[in-house]
Amino acid sequence: MSIGAWNVRGLNKSVKQKEVIDVIRSNNLGICAVVESHVKVLNLKNVCVKTFGQWDWVSNNNSCEAGTRIIVGWNPRLFDVMIISQSKQVIHCYVKFCGSDVGMYLSFIYAASNYLDRRLLWDDLKKHSLVVKKEAWGLLGDFNVALKPSEYSEGCSKTPKGVEDFVDCLSFIEVEDLNSYGFQFTWNKTPAGNMGLLKKLDRVMVNLKFISDHPLAYAVFKPYRNSDHCPVILNLPVDKVKWKPSFRFANFISEKEEFLPLVKEVWDINIEGFFMFKVTQKLKILKKHCRKLCNKHWGAGKRIQKLRKELECKQQEIDSNPFDCKIREEHANILLDYNVACNDEEKLLAQRAKIKWLQDRGNSNRIQMVLNEDGRWVSGKAMKDKFVSHFNKF
Repeated sequence: MSIGAWNVRGLNKSVKQKEVIDVIRSNNLGICAVVESHVKVLNLKNVCVKTFGQWDWVSNNNSCEAGTRIIVGWNPRLFDVMIISQSKQVIHCYVKFCGSDVGMYLSFIYAASNYLDRRLLWDDLKKHSLVVKKEAWGLLGDFNVALKPSEYSEGCSKTPKGVEDFVDCLSFIEVEDLNSYGFQFTWNKTPAGNMGLLKKLDRVMVNLKFISDHPLAYAVFKPYRNSDHCPVILNLPVDKVKWKPSFRFANFISEKEEFLPLVKEVWDINIEGFFMFKVTQKLKILKKHCRKLCNKHWGAGKRIQKLRKELECKQQEIDSNPFDCKIREEHANILLDYNVACNDEEKLLAQRAKIKWLQDRGNSNRIQMVLNEDGRWVSGKAMKDKFVSHFNKF
């Protein structure tokens, strides 16, 4: 399971959106935070739909004066995400793996460039640590400050302003850098001539509980691409997550000869108890048999390729021995299996297309944000509160 954060230096252009999409896909991300997006409130929905597709997303545009600083998108099939709080420089979330009790606090950060403004972030993190207490906590993003001279490509003769504040914050909230590999310097200043300054500004920091829960977790700092910051990927092993595969019923198996006798056999089983209990128990038993039947006929695409090769071989044999009845009989059997497999695949794809259409229709009918009286767009909890207050007054 992977979680990413990237300072893209503006998400308004389609070329940047494509880069973020590629980072999500190539690293198999379930959550992706985009910081320093500069997306205006009016364009926020369109940009997020293009970038995150069917994912859910949230931003801190309500806390920003001009442009959105942080956008967090996640795959709702993999994660349940609850927003705890947000400010101009951070979004605090509680993240839970779907189908599991494993969860953690995550904070996605885009620190201010001025060390005085960053003090507000350090105070915010200290307060949030009182909420986290002894639970697992990870912090990802652009902290905009290097901790030590070795995190500068040219070294540093004196301690820059704001480092002491950062060190004091880390000591208070008790977090440290997670084991990582990849790029040592995560920020690349635009070089003047052949010279340029490199710093480590982007980090993944975790507390002891996080390390205890995910001892094999690690971070990877990827190449800059078309930004001046590295994308950072937090990789989490899924050893502790007990995935329960969902039951998927393929409609085409109901047309198989063995389907109805199978249902009758299960339904004739005598189970003691109330009527609804009997029904649910028989459905559970039937589910196992249906899954086996699905697996037997699943993967029609591979079966089609295999049968097509066998069909071609038999047709070549017929061409060489046109009067061999045994070859013709074998060809007829393979052709029948081939046509059945093609029919199964067509029905399965049609079923998937219908499900996708229903999901898209449901998403298009969902209200993402509303316009406030003061001309500001609101979403998430603020949008729900707005509906409640409006109809209370109404």
